[in-house]
Amino acid sequence: MAKILIVDDEPAILELFKYVFEDAGHRVTVASNGLEALACIASDIPDFIVLDVTMPEMSGKEFALELKSLSQGDARLSRIRFVVMTGENFMDAGLNRAFASTPGFVCFFPKMIPPEIVLQKAAEVLKR
Repeated sequence: MAKILIVDDEPAILELFKYVFEDAGHRVTVASNGLEALACIASDIPDFIVLDVTMPEMSGKEFALELKSLSQGDARLSRIRFVVMTGENFMDAGLNRAFASTPGFVCFFPKMIPPEIVLQKAAEVLKR
């Protein structure tokens, strides 16, 4: 059982991914933006994060940059693995640079991917 953090501003996506990951035996926390996600990490460091890009208050890109900064002072944070879901063009150079340089980044997924595929990727990554 892994600790999973799902970060997305769409309640339906939060609930769907939460259900799928909990059904697979994981402990799931949800956050609706990057600021909430940082608060979650401060109280309980997850093993794996599913992160949206476009959110209010703090975007996924801003969150990843903050996580990178925080991980320099706390090695436990550099062990967090995460995938990014976006409706944007993830081949965009700006998105690639922002996430690829962040410790723990695994890959991009299109926003409407079935959660079971993300669950499968999480299982692969967490086995390592």
